[in-house]
Amino acid sequence: MNWSDIPRNPDRRTLRQFAALCALFIGLAACRQGFAAGRPGLAAALALVAVAVGVLGMIRPGLFRPIFVGAMMATFPIGWLVSRVVLAGLFYGLFTPLGLLFRLRGRDVLERRRPNRDSYWVPKETPADVRAYFRQS
Repeated sequence: MNWSDIPRNPDRRTLRQFAALCALFIGLAACRQGFAAGRPGLAAALALVAVAVGVLGMIRPGLFRPIFVGAMMATFPIGWLVSRVVLAGLFYGLFTPLGLLFRLRGRDVLERRRPNRDSYWVPKETPADVRAYFRQS
């Protein structure tokens, strides 16, 4: 994804979905404050905000456009960085040690180290009956 792919003018459906998700997360925060933290006053206030966000998002989704675009702009670099870190960690943490281990043990899956050969061609047996090509099971 590029910076140009960030929706700067999202449609009403996307904004409604965003408002519904905001209301859901604010509602979950209200539940946590009410049940786990024991703060019923804060929980009631957050629940009221969640309901207001949900209703407002369904009636006037355009009001959430600046919040949506700002959130997309703020989270894009985070996603970009996290994906690079995860891929680098996977490569240098899994594939590189595996490759080194295979090389130390002499494993040659592609059979590239064959002495006294002019070609890497590997002869294969052809089936006697051509109908075997059509049997896929």
